[in-house]
Amino acid sequence: MLRVGAALLLLGALGTGCRGPTPRSDLVDGLEAARLARVQRLGQAVLPDARIDWGLSPRTELGAWAWPDGRIRVSRALVDLLDDAELMAALAHEVGHLLDRGDLSPPPAALLGGAEGDDPELRADQIGRRLLEARGLGPEAMGRMLAKVAARSRGGGFARRIAAARAACSPSAPPAWN
Repeated sequence: MLRVGAALLLLGALGTGCRGPTPRSDLVDGLEAARLARVQRLGQAVLPDARIDWGLSPRTELGAWAWPDGRIRVSRALVDLLDDAELMAALAHEVGHLLDRGDLSPPPAALLGGAEGDDPELRADQIGRRLLEARGLGPEAMGRMLAKVAARSRGGGFARRIAAARAACSPSAPPAWN
């Protein structure tokens, strides 16, 4: 009788979902936390004193997005695709949008000086490269990041940006801090 009661109790608990987390859900939760921590760490390194809310996007496509209220969201696919320097370049590009539009406090003039043209993506790339250089990182990460994203994206418009990023890194390019 005792064994039958224990078996019924166990079956009832399993049938009502009374069980702990599966190893798979623990793994997924840990991976999400690691992705978010990486985005926050690298984002803070881009512009340490900015009040930016760094986070992961629920979108499944490859990308990153900046909102005027200071939120920057990055897709999990982008975090998984890029190395740290390239992810930092993507984050610097998004900060470039915020700075270019005036959504963040006025940046040092040197960051915006020379960011020109009518293409906001090119301007954000230019500002992003200056942010990377200001942190002692080589701006070539911007070109590598753009090439990786272009190779996996359905949309176009990357060739001009990649060429501009590579040209800015050539030995004959003028210094970013004029």
